Amino acid sequence: MRNYGMRTFNNINKSRVDAILKALKDHGALVAGNNPWHVDTRNHGVLLRGTWNHETSELSITVIDADWYVPQAKIWENIESLMRIAQEAA
Repeated sequence: MRNYGMRTFNNINKSRVDAILKALKDHGALVAGNNPWHVDTRNHGVLLRGTWNHETSELSITVIDADWYVPQAKIWENIESLMRIAQEAA
């Protein structure tokens, strides 16, 4: 298992969290738990964990695992894209 790290996103309110979870599910991901959320993207072995701090409006996303051939930069590029969509939708 490689270390893909964690990133924190600011200005994430409840409606944005809901939009992010909906987008993940709409793209076929399996989401378990409720803060933290455990996400199996069902895409190239990418597993995520998300933790939301409602007091600071911060969402921390940790990439737990991915198939060996998946570049770290591509994973974060996809997450950043999802975050932009969620920010605009909420």
